[in-house]
Amino acid sequence: SMEYRTLFLQEVMRRGVFMPWICPSFRHGAPEIAQTLEAVDGACAVYVRAIEAKSVEGVLVGRAVKPVFRKFN
Repeated sequence: SMEYRTLFLQEVMRRGVFMPWICPSFRHGAPEIAQTLEAVDGACAVYVRAIEAKSVEGVLVGRAVKPVFRKFN
């Protein structure tokens, strides 16, 4: 679901982590990993609430992202 994907991205970014996909590298040290884990934990808490409510309404700010590669814009 693009709505739920957008919600997850929104929540990790709200916590200071830009994470369009999970891709750790050797440049990430303990502080970056800790910040990422904390952001994901917080995002998952919001995500669970949305799943339980069966809707992202009220927690998603703005519109959901759309696929980049579409036949028609």
